[in-house]
Amino acid sequence: MATKSTSKYINISNTFIFSQDTKIKYKVSEQDFTRKRKLPFEYLVLCMFRLLRKTIQIELNNFFSELNTSVKGISSSAFIQNRKKLKPDLFYDLNHLIVEEFYSDNDENIALYKGLRILSIDGSTAQLPFTADLKNKYGIFNNQNKTDDVVMARVSVLYDVLNDIVLDGKLCEFEKGEVSLSREHFKFSKKGDLIIMDRCYPSFESIYRLQQDEIHFLFRCKQHFSNEVKAFYQSGKKEAIIEIKPSQHKSFKDLPYDKDDKIPVRMVRIKLPGGEIEILMTSLLDDRKFPYKEFKTLYFKRWKVETFYNRFKNIIGVEHFSGTCDQFIQQEFNCALYISNMQTIMSIDANKEVKECYKNRKYEYKVNSTLSLAFIRERLVKIFYQKKEPESLLQELQELFVKNVVPIRNGRKNKRDVDKYRQRTKPKQFKNKRLFL
Repeated sequence: MATKSTSKYINISNTFIFSQDTKIKYKVSEQDFTRKRKLPFEYLVLCMFRLLRKTIQIELNNFFSELNTSVKGISSSAFIQNRKKLKPDLFYDLNHLIVEEFYSDNDENIALYKGLRILSIDGSTAQLPFTADLKNKYGIFNNQNKTDDVVMARVSVLYDVLNDIVLDGKLCEFEKGEVSLSREHFKFSKKGDLIIMDRCYPSFESIYRLQQDEIHFLFRCKQHFSNEVKAFYQSGKKEAIIEIKPSQHKSFKDLPYDKDDKIPVRMVRIKLPGGEIEILMTSLLDDRKFPYKEFKTLYFKRWKVETFYNRFKNIIGVEHFSGTCDQFIQQEFNCALYISNMQTIMSIDANKEVKECYKNRKYEYKVNSTLSLAFIRERLVKIFYQKKEPESLLQELQELFVKNVVPIRNGRKNKRDVDKYRQRTKPKQFKNKRLFL
């Protein structure tokens, strides 16, 4: 069984960031980063890893203090001018580089379900700063009383629910549909994966594409998805294998299938505690390997992508953008995805130690996500800028993770109030309003 240390991912990131080829590829123009400045290309990237949640000048002062160099710092204006020279794709590609490494020869650290990676695709939204440029790019969203216009973007991720890894993430115009976005994520999955999706995602085209690539799926399905699904719902059966076909009221031009194509799927009926009937559609046809009784728990694993969004927004704070143009928004979003994955990777060994240290307590424990991110932000620049192996700093981080834990209380249930935030108005974010502490 193979396993990898955190320092492996640090070294890979370091090699990528400090490479001359990286600088050439991800600078906006050929003239950028050609002169020796106080904030060269590498420093700019490392500074972005701090996530910039405080006032920019304070973040810059802290950054140069951590570097412990003769450079005293730069102004926030100079920093912003340098950010304009950096393509957002750098953080997007760096994240994919780390993800690829995580799943390569790392068997001991990868959790699977019967040999399958369990992935989930889900969408959310992100509120952006209210500026004319972002308004034109992403559009306006308001409540039903039209009293609180905000700029809103669509967010979509492909997430490994067993390993807490984001395989792919996108932030785009709000009007872009979740289903079309989900298909863009498919290329980052592989043969034998199982993708779980909610009831807004099922479509014949998506199912056809997944089947062609031999990727398994598990959808929650609306009972009126098709006549065949409706007939299954009315039959009262617990499960059945049916054939679905594409809608007959559409053009098949440029599609890889026609109106006569059919796909066998397995339908599963689940009765929820509140009496509601949940209909699932899946490609897992083998009822011996995947018995009926496991599907309720299997579909519920999708909930981890919801908890990811909670961490992504409320702990990593992805909506607290420091920039007010699309280039800066994309930089920070992609950087936040990378930091999220690095936080997960840095917590793997610590969570193993936590499990052993607290095994005699009433509850099982895990690393505190909020505090671990704070510890990472305080030390990440030093870890990357170490001239030697950063083992001592990583060990210090792990010790802090193990000391700061939270209990895992399984089975807790809270009544869901869908109207709780319906009337809430969201404050507009002004250009120069940041946290000082």
